[in-house]
Amino acid sequence: MGIKVAKSKLFSALVKLFLGQGENCDRTPRSSVLMAAAALAALGAAVPAQAGESLAVAQATQPEQPAAERYLFGQAPQPDQIGQGYVVMERTGDRVYGALYFPSSSFDCFHGQVQGTEVAMTIINSYDQEAYPYSIALADGPIVASGEAVGELLPFQLDGFHAIDPLSDNDHRMLDMCHSALAPVL
Repeated sequence: MGIKVAKSKLFSALVKLFLGQGENCDRTPRSSVLMAAAALAALGAAVPAQAGESLAVAQATQPEQPAAERYLFGQAPQPDQIGQGYVVMERTGDRVYGALYFPSSSFDCFHGQVQGTEVAMTIINSYDQEAYPYSIALADGPIVASGEAVGELLPFQLDGFHAIDPLSDNDHRMLDMCHSALAPVL
């Protein structure tokens, strides 16, 4: 007997028992009503659990995405220094996107990836939307990405830039704008 048929028969029996309680109280004890309700609930829970199991299996087979990390690097060790260049980026695995800017000026969005000892990127000029390649070397030092654990990012440093923390609201705003603008290529 299929689950739907069993559920239907149990539900009908439960309704009859429940309705019959008002007509003749000593005909069916309340424990029977409760037992029928529990059986119906158990059958009802069996179907979603099976669906949930297949969903869990489907989710388990997809590779875990590393967490995104946001970074700010500047030619000066302090943020917002007029005349100094800054790079704000979000990194997920080896993929990056972000903005290059000078304080109190426009910014250009970029997307790219960490390749060996550099960050290779495509910069989108904010005025004419022309794209051009660019790369920034990674500073010598610790390993940039860890192959030991999926999703684990180790801090990295851009050559010639200072790491600055925390990011300002304006840095987050630029990243969000670049993410929206670059969504088709990300």
